[in-house]
Amino acid sequence: MSKKFFLFFFFQILIFLTACVGNPISETQQSVINEPAEVQVEVQSTPSEMPKVDVPAVGGTITRAISSEPATLDPSGAASSGQNVILPYLLDMLIYRDVDNSYKPYLAEKWTISEDGRVVTFFLRDGVKFHDGTPLNAEAVRFTYQRVMQEGSKSPLVSSFSNIEAIEAVGENQVVFRLKKPSATLFSTLSTAYAGIISPTAAEKYGDSFGIHLVGSGPFQLESWKPGESITLVRNEAYSWGPSILSNSGAPYLERIIFQVIPDMSSQLAAFQSGEVDILFINQPAHLDVLRKDPAAQVVEVELNSLVYLGFNVQAEPFGDQRLRRAIAQMIDKKELVEIALGGVGKPAFSPLASTLPGYDASLRDESPDYNLVEAEKLLNEAGYEKRADGKWVDKMNGKELSLEILASTRPPNETLATVIQNQLQRAGVNVTIKLLESKAASEVATQGDYQVMLWRYDWNDADVLNVYLSSSRIGTTNRSFYSNPELDEILESAAVELNEEKRNQLYSQAQRILIQEQPWIPLYVPKDYLVLRSNLSDYIMGPMGRLVLTDAWLKP
Repeated sequence: MSKKFFLFFFFQILIFLTACVGNPISETQQSVINEPAEVQVEVQSTPSEMPKVDVPAVGGTITRAISSEPATLDPSGAASSGQNVILPYLLDMLIYRDVDNSYKPYLAEKWTISEDGRVVTFFLRDGVKFHDGTPLNAEAVRFTYQRVMQEGSKSPLVSSFSNIEAIEAVGENQVVFRLKKPSATLFSTLSTAYAGIISPTAAEKYGDSFGIHLVGSGPFQLESWKPGESITLVRNEAYSWGPSILSNSGAPYLERIIFQVIPDMSSQLAAFQSGEVDILFINQPAHLDVLRKDPAAQVVEVELNSLVYLGFNVQAEPFGDQRLRRAIAQMIDKKELVEIALGGVGKPAFSPLASTLPGYDASLRDESPDYNLVEAEKLLNEAGYEKRADGKWVDKMNGKELSLEILASTRPPNETLATVIQNQLQRAGVNVTIKLLESKAASEVATQGDYQVMLWRYDWNDADVLNVYLSSSRIGTTNRSFYSNPELDEILESAAVELNEEKRNQLYSQAQRILIQEQPWIPLYVPKDYLVLRSNLSDYIMGPMGRLVLTDAWLKP
């Protein structure tokens, strides 16, 4: 018997035995067994058959459009337009708040909280350096927050920081917060970009001009600022300490980020379509429709915990009268406002707390002054006004026409919103004028109280936003309505230190009830916002509050 015949006979018997055992054999296995002479010990794929793996490329510049530039980049100053967009690239925070509201290590590798909740200790990671080469250590953290407490009277952090008794630097890597009372807001506050750690050396070197020479430890550093034109950030080559959500533990892949000032939204759209801009923020339905059909665009909805509202200066007569404020609220058709000004992209609001925030109480809906011109007339009559034959409301005592001026920034869609509100109120017999200013100027005028009614917006990550903007202690800084209610103050102070979530939400429900009744703000709508990114931008991360994390991001060819 030849060797070739023996092998053939052997394989035939093997097939028979295998079949008798009953094990299933795939088509591939059968082809190998039935053709023994062609069996190969090693099979190799040709290069063209190998799966393609995208490898991040280092380099490239992306440009993001912003409608107005910030007044300053100093995080301890007053919050201004665009600031919270730019700061996260330049500064690192002690902790990172993820989209599920959990807190993860960042500059602090770990932390401990005492049993009574009044001592919080953070342990910093080693080897972190600022952009100027100086070390980011415990003393730098203490300096940063002590500076806020001493100089940052207009900072959004002040409300939460008022509960801090002392901050101590222990050695190089340990920071101890000693609190007056347990805090329900400390961690959410420390996770914001306004709580980013700054270089003490640079802050002392630049003094009052530090806001245009900001030095932090973030993945990008400030390269240039051309006022009114652009702010350019460049890659921090030494970066290696990002939060755990990142896949890239080193420096960013992108070389530069340019924030280009383009006030007009239509011009921003044109800039994206021409390739001049790679990222833009939109909330206009017509632009949204266009970009959703553009193959060069990725459209991503973002949640910013935002509210757009009309805020009264209650110290400016006659707006100290609650009846007048409620009457004006009942002259505004919020559904019509959202439809006409926003094309339906937004949700009419009734509470001063955004519906996306913990503590929001939907059950208070029926207590809100809805659009109702009959009820508005009754309230105006009670407040001492009468309607003339021409439909205008006048003060019974002096015959003066009821009128108001709306202050707003030039940021879209404010002008459109103000115009629709103007038309609604004028139809109801109230004369309205509109004053539009650049964001920095509008903020200064509002803070000084040189206005009657402001069209404003907040973006915040905690229900403590009511404390930030409406507590008596913040009058003249972030409380631009000059509204004061001792009962509300007490409730908000209690909520800020209440660690039981259910009890805390109950306190915020009480706060909302007071504010809905007194209407220092007329809540208008919760906006729907979108980021548009060029389609070749890969591996970006959408963080909390619409934060676009770009440390992992890179540009595909």
